[in-house]
Amino acid sequence: MYKTKYFERGKASLKALLFLPLAFGTHAETSLSQPLISAGGEGSNFSEAACAGCHGNEGDGNAAEGIPRLRGLSATYLREQLQAFASDERKNPVMNSIAQTLSTDGITHAANYYAQLPPLYRPLGVKAESDNELATHGRWSENIPSCDDCHGPEGKGVGENFPALNGQPALYLENQLQAFQKGSRPPGPLHLMKNIAKKLSDADIRTISLYYSGSTPMTTGGQP
Repeated sequence: MYKTKYFERGKASLKALLFLPLAFGTHAETSLSQPLISAGGEGSNFSEAACAGCHGNEGDGNAAEGIPRLRGLSATYLREQLQAFASDERKNPVMNSIAQTLSTDGITHAANYYAQLPPLYRPLGVKAESDNELATHGRWSENIPSCDDCHGPEGKGVGENFPALNGQPALYLENQLQAFQKGSRPPGPLHLMKNIAKKLSDADIRTISLYYSGSTPMTTGGQP
């Protein structure tokens, strides 16, 4: 089991919080009070500089820290997640603080900014059938559909509400499936994810997460 570093991060979380006075503006009469590299329109308090401290300059995420890719996800999905963070429906100490600082326009501009960036996918590679069976075929004996049924072939996302899984960090995917199990994030359309996640074992979660991340487990000796 991975340690849930996304919720207990140190350096990058502090970096993001240090960006807040700059990124969202203050009333101090200084040039530092202006938004950095503002991507929002007039009246928006969104600046991607605050997001870049953790998610990277292009929203590519950070695999080692379990921070998700934002680029290319739908604006609807991103907006709903920011609203969930702002209302504490989705739990994450860093994101709750940041989202609660954003105005309604700021949330909209943040979602639109990352949605317009082209998505990047990772080749999933040839894996043993046992490694991708649940992801691609499901386990219908337990009424578990495949992940691809909703998230599309190779988990590249479908429509506005089913985000891409492909290329997201394994640690992030594992943490989110656990969050669905615990009810610490909204259950998604028709409560599908809460119901499905509760049927998954720890081994299922790890296997699915590694599959869509495009990575493979480390073997003894640290060799891939």
